[in-house]
Amino acid sequence: MYKTDDNIVALATLPGKSALNVIRLSGPKALECYYVLTKTTKQPKPRFANLVAIYSESGKQIDQAIITYYKGPNSFTGEDMLEISVHGGVVIAKKVLGEAMAIDVRQAFPGEFSYRAYINNKIDLIQAESIAGIINSISSIDSYYNLNNIKGSLSKEIIEIKKLVVDEIKKIEFTIDFDEEEVDIQK
Repeated sequence: MYKTDDNIVALATLPGKSALNVIRLSGPKALECYYVLTKTTKQPKPRFANLVAIYSESGKQIDQAIITYYKGPNSFTGEDMLEISVHGGVVIAKKVLGEAMAIDVRQAFPGEFSYRAYINNKIDLIQAESIAGIINSISSIDSYYNLNNIKGSLSKEIIEIKKLVVDEIKKIEFTIDFDEEEVDIQK
């Protein structure tokens, strides 16, 4: 399965001609990666769009970007995380990904960000599956139901049903343990 004690990075948008690309980076050393990529010692304000320059290892500026730092556990994955918005096209994103991988960050596997969110109890299994479902939706109905599941609607219904079933099991066990004449069970 996936390792979870390392740093991962992936392009979150489709590569190609577009106004911007979003790169996600998550792991225990995400903040250190921020310092290396931006060549700054100033800590970014969490959950705030920070306008910064991104540099190569040699010190050459690659792009002017917006980086949002999410301090764990208050991030999608539950770990420290960066969302890096760079200019579109293939060249800039590829360079930034390469620089990240040069500093002890590996390419994430498909679904690995959601997996980390799941194992860090940020989402449940239904929500994780619904993320894949909404990405692959081909109709408005699909996306509607998957979005509701991502928000936790199905999970809440299942928890309520589970509670009702457990309560009924307790009543059944209670009646088995005691004589019917001793206890009056109210419905």
